[in-house]
Amino acid sequence: MISSLLKDRFGSFAVSLGYIVLIVLLSHALGLVLPGKWFLPAINALLFFLLFLCQVSRGKYATAVKLALIWAAATIVLQVILSAGWNSLLEEKVLRGAAYRDEMFNWVRTGEGPEGDIRLFLPIHVKHFLLFCALSVASGGLLGLGLGAVMLGYMNFYVGSLIASSGGAWQTILLGWPVWSMVRVAGYITAGTALGAILLDRTADKLEKRKKIIRYLIISLGLCVLDVLLKWALAGSWQGALNSGLKT
Repeated sequence: MISSLLKDRFGSFAVSLGYIVLIVLLSHALGLVLPGKWFLPAINALLFFLLFLCQVSRGKYATAVKLALIWAAATIVLQVILSAGWNSLLEEKVLRGAAYRDEMFNWVRTGEGPEGDIRLFLPIHVKHFLLFCALSVASGGLLGLGLGAVMLGYMNFYVGSLIASSGGAWQTILLGWPVWSMVRVAGYITAGTALGAILLDRTADKLEKRKKIIRYLIISLGLCVLDVLLKWALAGSWQGALNSGLKT
């Protein structure tokens, strides 16, 4: 019943895009005025989940992934702009924002910390991914989206803070969001779609459902491995470029 109702509401891709823009703006408007740091990611994830549910419940995994990537991109753009322009306000509203910013600024300035050491960052990546997968399986993807919104939030706050601290240096604008993190977002979204489908996909062909879930999980794992390899190979040079931006 819910799926049929949502299908009527999100029947076209254009309507879905408009809905994403609306909910990203609305969730931030509410999250910035409501007390505490949980409302912003929770509202953003919950409102997007309605659209996600509409697609996955009908077996439209590819559309769900595309829309989730657009939702993530819209969230990134808005939060980076807000963090760069109204840093003190965002610091009060972003979970783990200040702590992650300080950790990453130390890495940018000194090269020290887990970001550039695979022995340190790999266990963190594995822990985060396993937690995301467990939450996605247990909740049909809802809690996975919530965790993703939290992780996007503190990453975006760091990037916006970096841009502000550099005075808008091109290095921080272009490289603040590293390519491996973009790959990781795609990997998480693909995994969340596949694992959420275990509970949400109501299509009749169970064999096809199983095949699609396995295929998307394989793609997700491939993206997560690529994330690690890119970070291992590029983090050192990336840190140098960002450091030069901070010094301009």
